[in-house]
Amino acid sequence: MPTFKLPDIGEGVQEGEIVKWNVKQGDKVHKDDILVEVMTDKVTVQIPSPFEGEVTKLYYKEGEIAKVGSSLLDIGGASATTTQEQAPAETAVKTSINEESVEKQSILAPPAVRKLAKEKGIDLSRIRGSGPGGRITVKDVELFTVEPEVTTETKPLRNEPVERKVIELRGLRRLISEKMTKSKHNIPHYAVAEEVKMQELIDFKEKLKNQGVNLSFTPFFVKAAVAALKEFPYLNARSQEDGNFEILDYYNVGIAVDTVEGLTVAVVKHADKKTLTELSAEIEDLAKRAREGKLKLDEVKDSTFTVTNVGSIGGIFSTPIINYPEVAIMGVHRIMENPLGKFMYVTLSADHRLIDGAMAARFIARVKRYLEAPATLLV
Repeated sequence: MPTFKLPDIGEGVQEGEIVKWNVKQGDKVHKDDILVEVMTDKVTVQIPSPFEGEVTKLYYKEGEIAKVGSSLLDIGGASATTTQEQAPAETAVKTSINEESVEKQSILAPPAVRKLAKEKGIDLSRIRGSGPGGRITVKDVELFTVEPEVTTETKPLRNEPVERKVIELRGLRRLISEKMTKSKHNIPHYAVAEEVKMQELIDFKEKLKNQGVNLSFTPFFVKAAVAALKEFPYLNARSQEDGNFEILDYYNVGIAVDTVEGLTVAVVKHADKKTLTELSAEIEDLAKRAREGKLKLDEVKDSTFTVTNVGSIGGIFSTPIINYPEVAIMGVHRIMENPLGKFMYVTLSADHRLIDGAMAARFIARVKRYLEAPATLLV
């Protein structure tokens, strides 16, 4: 009886969370049918079957963690004609970032949301989704409450809690938790900040817009960061498991994107070789596909430095957690105004094992200089 094992997905991935089974015991499957969706710390993969036959056993429940090489399911029956050893060496694994299977129902909700609603006994048709296109999110389900009928016998005593909510970290939230915990546990964080006068950049953007070039602020932040990284190469580095650091000679900038399911970092490769217009188009495309769950594996890996634009939501100041194993992350914030003009705060969180405070202060001052003279970024 063929046993299908979790294949080696690559990129050093050792395990994955079973997000959703597409089959159950007794189902008939054909070659290349999608069996299961597995989320790793890099990507969500849809794993197809190399077999034809009947599912006789599932080894894991949804939400459990499977190691690479461990048995996922057995496929038996007279029609099973191959074994995993006879299957092609490279299984065709479909990848995406939190990619949802096409829902057969009209309600827009990913599998994890449907499962949570089922566990809580909530009818999803009663919930108005807050996500893109009316998509229902985990938060929507958690905030939805069904008003119980309170009788004299069932009415709770005064000050007695009616309900206790326990949130189990699964999927992207589990991965975010693990990565942030690892970063804070291993990296001695500290932060520096600068106040940046923004009127020059605002006027420069408006001038470009009048010439038919409409850009957001983010490409300027990326350009300024890369220019400063070339002058301070220690900030364009990664920590290694042996305690050493690798200084990198290429500039792949991670852009933090707020999605329905959680924070995703999409990566602009070789950002130093791209114009402001090219950066703007690529960042817009990556952010759009991140929110749609359509990023590819290559678009979420190998970043060397990260920029997070908190101000696009509304924050005036933050000290971001470093995107492990990088050694620094830059936060940009909401534009404000005082009697002297428009300004914003730029912060840098850095790894003190490699980067001293003086170097971080010089770096962020250099970023400030570029943003206050944006025409220099065109050189």
